[in-house]
Amino acid sequence: MFESIKKNIKQALLIDYIDLEIDVKSIQLELLFDEKGDLTTNICMQYAKLLSSSPRKIAESILQNFKHPLIKEIQLAGPGFINLFFNEDGFESLLKYKKEPNTQAKSINIEFVSANPTGPLHLAHGRGAVVGDVLSNLYEFNGYKVDREYYVNNTGNQINEFLSSILFSISETHSLSLPYQQYYKGDYIKEIASSCYEKFKKSINDNISTDQKNEIANFAIGNLVNKSLKVLKSSNINFNSVIYETDIMKKNHFSKALSVLKDKKLVYDGKLQQPKDYKQTKKENNISIFKSSNFGDDEDRALTKNDGTPTYFANDIAYHLDKVDRGFDKLINIWGADHLGYLTRLKSALKSVKDDIDFEVVFCQIVNLKRDNVIQKLSKREGTILELDSLIQEIGTDNFRYFMCYRKNDTHMDLDIDLIKKENKENPIYYIQYASARTFSVLKKKNEIVDKSLIWSSELKILYKKLFQWHDVVIQASNRNEVHLIAHYLESLASCFHSYWSASKARPELRFLDDNQNISSHHEYLLTRFQSTLNDGLSILGIKSKTEM
Repeated sequence: MFESIKKNIKQALLIDYIDLEIDVKSIQLELLFDEKGDLTTNICMQYAKLLSSSPRKIAESILQNFKHPLIKEIQLAGPGFINLFFNEDGFESLLKYKKEPNTQAKSINIEFVSANPTGPLHLAHGRGAVVGDVLSNLYEFNGYKVDREYYVNNTGNQINEFLSSILFSISETHSLSLPYQQYYKGDYIKEIASSCYEKFKKSINDNISTDQKNEIANFAIGNLVNKSLKVLKSSNINFNSVIYETDIMKKNHFSKALSVLKDKKLVYDGKLQQPKDYKQTKKENNISIFKSSNFGDDEDRALTKNDGTPTYFANDIAYHLDKVDRGFDKLINIWGADHLGYLTRLKSALKSVKDDIDFEVVFCQIVNLKRDNVIQKLSKREGTILELDSLIQEIGTDNFRYFMCYRKNDTHMDLDIDLIKKENKENPIYYIQYASARTFSVLKKKNEIVDKSLIWSSELKILYKKLFQWHDVVIQASNRNEVHLIAHYLESLASCFHSYWSASKARPELRFLDDNQNISSHHEYLLTRFQSTLNDGLSILGIKSKTEM
């Protein structure tokens, strides 16, 4: 519909400006949601310079020559905007629009959460979990094949510190003299330590072998990962793949990548500059260093450690190349904001190894917990964290999912527990689900479908336009990887519905059901379309529609 209106605007303009070359795609049409009109275009200001004419003069030409079967009126507004008004057929056409199916479906790997396996999931993980899952739902809604992946980084110093904390706790609980330090605190460490002791108590002594330590660490990591996946599943967040770093290392992707980077002269052997307070404790060998500074990074980055084994950065390169080998057309990672500086070096390394790789990262900023209008102080290291499981149980899955993607993912967010628990219009998800329940109630109560003309109130017109907007919102949210657009749209759609409902209380002729509980075919179609759109949006958010409140 919009395309035909654009074509007619072009034709109207060419009557007086016959030599103008104009691409229909360049003509911008936007919906209006007030009394000024239903559509607006800035084409007059867009072409004023090229035509050496004032926007208002160009507008006058269009106003005189424009005609379209779905437009009843066209007006000049402001410095040169043109506002258009739909006739009844125009509004009906809005609801008849259907999204074209995606015939070029691609496979996408979306990696999210991927929390360090050294502690339970907490508040910050929750935001990445919901954003990743909703983004996956969004791509699936658009016809893509999505693989949801959880990556377990089960190597490195963090694992050694985690194991040391477990053995320290065992030593304290069972009055043993084990030479280990406490790095991680909290009840969860005590619980894991107790499980480890029950399973490995015959092996836990002053002479624990390296293999035995690895067994204990793997057992503890497995416990935490399984617990994390169970917590996420309780909120309808599931994964197709759980990938362990140790398994990726066995596939030798890094050696292949290193060879390519060396051939491209992007790697050299040497030593990185150490901090001023650095104290050398052992002989330092030359290491392989990637020229990441060539791609805008602050400095070059190590690919190998002093003992020749790959660094975290190197293993990450290998991991993403493994994704490519598994046949994915597109890779999307959901990262915390603390990884912002890491993107440049990883992206440049991957592009250097495989130049056609389609790799994007969505960053999620910090989430603060707010109670009684006070921000809570939480610390994983100090053991004062709010486990994600406890949060979900307190506020409910629907509230958890909605509010975790309510704000733009790269902005800080205060999770207001008091607001979330409110059952009124201040709580947007309650407001949305109330609209769903009202719609269900009307459709359930209806008797006969009767032929009756619609009364085109301003509230009804706005609701029609808002429903039409859904398709553009879905496309925009997908193209920009911004799931908050879905949440905001649903809130706005619900508001439009409630406004019409309120108007119908004062004007009985606007009501969906008459005194005999009959409904017009137009109203029935409108409610069905509204319910369908609401269901689609909530489904993308991973939230169920309500049939009653």
